[in-house]
Amino acid sequence: MSFIGKLFGKKEKTPVSQCKICKTLLEYNEGYALTTSEVVSSKEYWDHKMVEPETLGYTTAHFKQKDANATKMRGIIFEKTAEKDQTWLVCDTCIKQFEVDTNEAKKHALQWWESKGVYNPPKSGDAKAVLEKDTYEEIKEYATMLAGGNKIR
Repeated sequence: MSFIGKLFGKKEKTPVSQCKICKTLLEYNEGYALTTSEVVSSKEYWDHKMVEPETLGYTTAHFKQKDANATKMRGIIFEKTAEKDQTWLVCDTCIKQFEVDTNEAKKHALQWWESKGVYNPPKSGDAKAVLEKDTYEEIKEYATMLAGGNKIR
């Protein structure tokens, strides 16, 4: 900070981000950093994702009308999510959807903040490239065919 800035009390802006799941604002050093594989591997994440306002219509049509196009869209939603090459910064509430080591996820988040959003945790990237084929297909099947069903029927 410059001398004039210090003199007149101008403060540097504190970096902020958003939870990638619920969009809650996160301040510097808050949150947990997850990989795409960790996110898409969570059945609880998919149960929430498939009943959000943007996806609820597809989920309702999939379960109630057995609509093939709705089912196809749910598969596309899974694939588009699974191919994201990003660090998923998530809040204290949303981390509960994931079976991960929260201490490690917190450490990765601190590294993400310190790098100004450049750092990626190990095994980041497209989930299809990171997960074993059988695991990926099992998760895809759940997300496409079952996720959110208990909230629709």
